[in-house]
Amino acid sequence: MFEKIIGIVLAIVTFFTSTFLGVAPKYEVFSNIAYSTASERNIMDIYVPAEAYEREENGCILFIHGGSWSSGSKDEMMGDCVALASEGYITATMSYTLINDANRDTYSVMTVLDEITLAIEAIKKFSEEKGLNITKLATSGYSAGAHLSMLYSYSRADESAIPLAFAANKVGPSDFTTEAWGEAGPRIAQMLAGTAITEEYLKEGKEKELIELVSPSFYVSENSIPSLLAYGGKDKTVPVGNAESVKKAFEESGADFDFILFPLSDHILIFTPISSVRYNVKLKEYCDNYFPG
Repeated sequence: MFEKIIGIVLAIVTFFTSTFLGVAPKYEVFSNIAYSTASERNIMDIYVPAEAYEREENGCILFIHGGSWSSGSKDEMMGDCVALASEGYITATMSYTLINDANRDTYSVMTVLDEITLAIEAIKKFSEEKGLNITKLATSGYSAGAHLSMLYSYSRADESAIPLAFAANKVGPSDFTTEAWGEAGPRIAQMLAGTAITEEYLKEGKEKELIELVSPSFYVSENSIPSLLAYGGKDKTVPVGNAESVKKAFEESGADFDFILFPLSDHILIFTPISSVRYNVKLKEYCDNYFPG
C-alpha cells in the first residue's frame, strides 16, 4: 500500500509539472503491454527515458510488486519506475497471477516464475522493436515481489532472455523454515508450492525439500548475481530470520552482495531515513556498475 501511495504521488507531481509548468517528462511510458495471453493480469508497463535511444546499449530494471502473493498490481511499483526512469534508466513493472479462493488448490509460485520469464522475453522484443538494445536486466521487488525476484534470480537466471546483471530487493521472504520464520513458515511454503505437507510427506522426509523449493536462500551460490538486500529491524510481517538467512547464505557463498538494515523500521521501511538514502545511493551504484553505458 505504501509503495502504491508513493507511486500515485509521483505520478500526480509529474502530471502537474508537465501540464502547468510546461516541463516535459524525461521519459515515456508504454502501458499495459501484454507479455502473455494466458491471463488478463499478464501485462506490464515500460518506462523509457529519452536518452536511452541515444545509447548503444541499455540496462533495464524489472520491478515486481508485493501483496502477500494474493493482491496488488504493477501500479504499486510506479514510484520506483518513475524515480529511476527520471535518472535515465529503462524500468518496467509487471502484474502477475495471484493466489485466490478459486485457484488456492492449484496455485503454484512456479507459474509466476514462468510469467517473469515471459515478461523478460517481452522486454527483449520491445527493445528490438524500439531499437533500445537492452543487453542487461535486473530484477527488483518489495515483500512478496522481492521473494519472487530473488527466487527467479537465484534459481532461474539461465532462463532469462536478457542476461541478469543484479537483483535489488526490499524485505523479501527468503526462508520458510521454522527456524527462520516460525510455525507459519511451512504453511506458507506449501501454499506457494501448491503441495500440501501431508502425513506421507512427513513420513518420507519431504517437508524440508518442499520448503527449500520456494525459499530463495537455499539457491544462493558462488554464481549468484550481485544482490542488494534491505530489511527492517522491527519487521513483524517478514520475520528477521529471513534477513539473517539470506545474509548468511551470501556470506558463505562468497557471491557479491550489500546488506542494508533499517534498524528502526517495520515492514514498510519508512522509519530509518538514513538507511533509505544508503539504499537509493547503492542502487544507483549497482546500475552504474553493472549496466552497460
